[in-house]
Order: sequence, then structure tokens, then C-alpha cells
Amino acid sequence: MTPYPPDTGADPDVLRRLHYAAAIACGVCAALIVHIVLTVLGIGLDAVLRGGADSRQQFISALAWWAIGGAAFIAGWAAAAYLIAAARERQLIFRLAQWFLIVLVFAGATAGGILSKTGSVGGTVDVIAGLIALALGLICGFCGARLAYLNAEQV
Repeated sequence: MTPYPPDTGADPDVLRRLHYAAAIACGVCAALIVHIVLTVLGIGLDAVLRGGADSRQQFISALAWWAIGGAAFIAGWAAAAYLIAAARERQLIFRLAQWFLIVLVFAGATAGGILSKTGSVGGTVDVIAGLIALALGLICGFCGARLAYLNAEQV
């Protein structure tokens, strides 16, 4: 059993906090990218805020809520699992995950940048929906990172 992190002379609590912060940041970025994509497609969190709250708009908003939370959770978990593998010096997993995450970040940032060119001015509804996506990404990214670290402590 390899301890987390290996004995490198670095303070393990500081390293763990940095890993948590990085994993949560990945979860937040994934949540915001999914929020941008869904908003451009017209199925964002703001569907309920823009008009009357009929059942179709509530359903669309609920789907967006789950998609954003799921993306943040998965991204937080994947980033934390990658950082755990890197800290335990597992080279094959480290290299594969490193390239996968690099490609994923560039693809997500590019897609979010392209799809965010909607031409709308924005307003209070957009700000509220963006802040909700940010908060949801923060919470779900933390939960994903925490799950990865709890699983790593069991192994």
C-alpha cells in the first residue's frame, strides 16, 4: 500500500489542500462550460426565470441543473483521481490521465468560447443563472473530489 502522498518531505496537509482546490476548480470549470453550452442550446437553468413557470420549462431547468451538477461532480472526481495517481507516482496512469485532461480542458474551453458567442446582452436573469451554475459547480466539484479521496484512503 502506497501512502498518500509519498514521503517527499513536503507537508502532506498542504499538498492535499492544493489537490482539493485543483479538483474543485476543475469541477467549477466543467459546470460553467456545460452551463454555457446548455444556455446557447436554449435548455439552460434560466428557462424557468425567463417566462411563466409551466411544467416544460421546469423540466428543462431541472435537466440543466442535473447536467451541470453531474459534470462538476465527474470533473472533480476525475481530477482528484488523477492527482492521487500522480502523487502516488503511478507513471502509466499519470501519463494517460495527463494527456486526457489536457485535451479535455482545451476542447471544453474551445467549445465554451465558441458557443458563448450568442450576441445577447445579458441581464439579471443571466447573472442569477451564472451564479447558480457557479455555486452548483463548487458544491458538486467538492463532493466529487471528496469521494475520490475517500476511495483513495480505502485502497
